[in-house]
Amino acid sequence: MTLRWLSPTLRAMSQPVSSSRRGERVLALGLALALAGYAAYALGIGHWWVSGAAAPVVAALLLARHRRARFSAYVFFSVVVLRGMLTGWWMLAGGAAAAILLLQTPLALRAWPRLPTPARMTPP
Repeated sequence: MTLRWLSPTLRAMSQPVSSSRRGERVLALGLALALAGYAAYALGIGHWWVSGAAAPVVAALLLARHRRARFSAYVFFSVVVLRGMLTGWWMLAGGAAAAILLLQTPLALRAWPRLPTPARMTPP
């Protein structure tokens, strides 16, 4: 019988998933589901074609943890806030503003870290 502390395979299997990693996954999945719901509403009822098509792209970037996902989410949610304020759909503006605030939490910063300064200056 192999002792757990001698075997690297058994040691790796015994490590539980950290709560921060689980939280990052839950946050990413929650934002992706919210974006999918928004896309369904935007395409089905609101007839906001560009916004409805962009929401799944932003969700995919967030789920894939692309390095520009955070920036694309900020741009998308800012446009949704502006649309909600201009049209008087305050629930829409409030939800997008809440998503922007959610991206400021330490959990979101770990999931999608800010780009270092040189990366901001280079083209994608």
